[in-house]
Amino acid sequence: MVLSYPVFFLAYAAAMVVATMVGLLLLVGWKDMWWRKSLISLKYNAVYVMLIAALPLIMLLQDLVVRHLLGPGMISREIQYTNWIFSLSGGVVTLLQDRLNYSILTSFFIVMYAWVFTFIVYFAPLLLLVRDDRLMLRKYAIAIILTYIIIMPFYALFPVSVTSSVSDAQMAPLLYADPHWGRLVTSIDPLDNDFPSGHVSLTVTTFLVFASGGIVYRKFAYFLGAATLSIVFAVLYLGIHWPADVFAGFLVAIAATVAARTDRIQMTIDRWVRYVSERILKIRPIELPEKEAKPTGP
Repeated sequence: MVLSYPVFFLAYAAAMVVATMVGLLLLVGWKDMWWRKSLISLKYNAVYVMLIAALPLIMLLQDLVVRHLLGPGMISREIQYTNWIFSLSGGVVTLLQDRLNYSILTSFFIVMYAWVFTFIVYFAPLLLLVRDDRLMLRKYAIAIILTYIIIMPFYALFPVSVTSSVSDAQMAPLLYADPHWGRLVTSIDPLDNDFPSGHVSLTVTTFLVFASGGIVYRKFAYFLGAATLSIVFAVLYLGIHWPADVFAGFLVAIAATVAARTDRIQMTIDRWVRYVSERILKIRPIELPEKEAKPTGP
């Protein structure tokens, strides 16, 4: 039975909701999911949450503005830079597709790229809000913000197309050929924001933050580690990214994570966030009652 696209999209969204609830139950536990405390945490961290949610939209808006301003010049630069990246290591992707041309692998890596990545993006901050871990949320939010700050100038000034768009590369568009998954991705992806890989940089950044979060986040860090490896392989195998994009994505993630853990940078950004919270949103720091100061999750 072939699903229509609206039904497919509803199933996609429903699976995201179910997975989120299951993830919270496994990592926090029903007894420790204090929704009142989560709402207080959301209010306290409203600016960070809004920034995390707004940055992908700002990136899409940036792409539209740049394309409007540059016009045909954008296309010529895109061709030039894509051919240059292809000359570095373009044959690696073709080799992967030739050796691992199995439909079950294609389906698995499409899910990893288009569903699991999105799940991680939404679930990670939600987990921190439910646990009311304000220190970790601050580190995570700043690391993600810095990741976007680094990659967005590259997307504006150094446009690189997806690997399967280059005819000389002879790479199959395994993701984009799928009628449902391909439509889902291309509805929001301009297909020229390849260098560095946003999927790799954001996933690795999230993994590095939670891997340093201690035993409380060990299970989630294991999941992120496995997901990161799968997503890295997926972006190459599916005809999306070049090896240079992946390598640059790792460098961006490491740089953003290290910078986010630097006290001076962290406190500077947090001071501006608190200023916006108090002066514009009229949100003042809220201290929880002593008995609820720390979550008692596993």
